[in-house]
Amino acid sequence: MARYKGDYNGERRSEKMTVQLTPSERAALEKSAQRAGAPLSQYARELCLRRSAAAEVVAGTRRSPEARALMNQLTAVGNNLNQLARVANTGKAAPQYSELKMTTDLLKVVLNHVLAL
Repeated sequence: MARYKGDYNGERRSEKMTVQLTPSERAALEKSAQRAGAPLSQYARELCLRRSAAAEVVAGTRRSPEARALMNQLTAVGNNLNQLARVANTGKAAPQYSELKMTTDLLKVVLNHVLAL
């Protein structure tokens, strides 16, 4: 454990907090701390206080790049559905069944993939 410098007059860390983790969560947190080059306690403290911790984080603080890409796909599908609904509601032209089917099928595929994460 790191010691305070002799001339340090700031607030000292005297409070303790216990967090229960699964063995795999602990291992992932330790691995991320090691990659960040920080001790586990410092890394966890920075994550909890949302300071300068690295972007790659465990426990849902930041999502994986794959989840982010899927979220972008879901946003695009939602935009497509909104455009089709807008056209249908203006009465200009009804969306083609094939367009609706393709959009909903794509949405189902992406949602199933997200649920599998």
